[in-house]
Amino acid sequence: MNRTTLSRSPGNPVMVLCGYLIVVFVGGALLAPWLWTLAQHWVPGSPLAAQPFRRYVDRCLLGLALFGLWPMARTGLFPGWSAVGLAWRPKSRRELSVGLSGGMLSLAIVAVMALGFGARSWNSGHPGSLLLSHAVRALGAAVAVSFIEELLFRGMVYGSLRRRFPIAVSAIVSALLYALVHFFRRPDPLDPVGPWTGLVMLGRMLSGLGDPSLVFPGILTLGAIGWLLAWCRERTGGLWLPMGLHAGWIFWFKSYTFFTAPVPGHDAQTWWWGSARLHDGWLTFGVITITTALFVRALGGFQKAADPSLRNAP
Repeated sequence: MNRTTLSRSPGNPVMVLCGYLIVVFVGGALLAPWLWTLAQHWVPGSPLAAQPFRRYVDRCLLGLALFGLWPMARTGLFPGWSAVGLAWRPKSRRELSVGLSGGMLSLAIVAVMALGFGARSWNSGHPGSLLLSHAVRALGAAVAVSFIEELLFRGMVYGSLRRRFPIAVSAIVSALLYALVHFFRRPDPLDPVGPWTGLVMLGRMLSGLGDPSLVFPGILTLGAIGWLLAWCRERTGGLWLPMGLHAGWIFWFKSYTFFTAPVPGHDAQTWWWGSARLHDGWLTFGVITITTALFVRALGGFQKAADPSLRNAP
């Protein structure tokens, strides 16, 4: 973000955001068949060419979402790093550590309760080398996913909405979008792959949203998470507290099945304890709801950060 961005008149935030989402979803679906075809011709038989077409669609969506951040910034909606919440301030380190502690502790409660009530068993048979490998992968995922998703959903999406709508509307819409994109199905491969196959695959990936048994209560849990992260973004004026919370949760999402194993006979209680994905049980929803209430209470007295781009927002 430079002086050109600072001097540029900001566009309509809703139109800019809608255009961004259309480019990401439609553009990613249209780009995927071409990349898949190139992989089949240039590196046939390679691990890249052997990837299912669904992953090409998924990666194209993510790639365009990241690539589109620069044009979004150039619209003038985000005049500087503080406007997307990435400005480092004296309190940023504390916010990051508080968020990380809160995220780790909240889902640790779910894991401990599942172990204590016999729904899961402790898996302690991993060799040291595997423990180290898992720690590296889980920490890497926590850092990468929390940074990317916070920049996208709380930095850009919530930031765009907040320039036009009140806090409640912006938080709810951004949280809903955040929750929905986490329910992509893994449909069967499509053959043959043609220019429009990506759009068909995207429709099938989104079809899981119509099955309540697959969506609830996970969508409520992720919606509550998205709302809390948006609230933290609003109240602290930065992404560091949301990023810390998000990183702590991602670490547990990656570690739950590594450190624990299902106990036979508890399959019928998955609705309460959740599956290996952890976020799809009512217990997790309850813990996240309590965590949200605690953070809202703690942040209620915080003044909103002096963000010029949000100062005059409703």
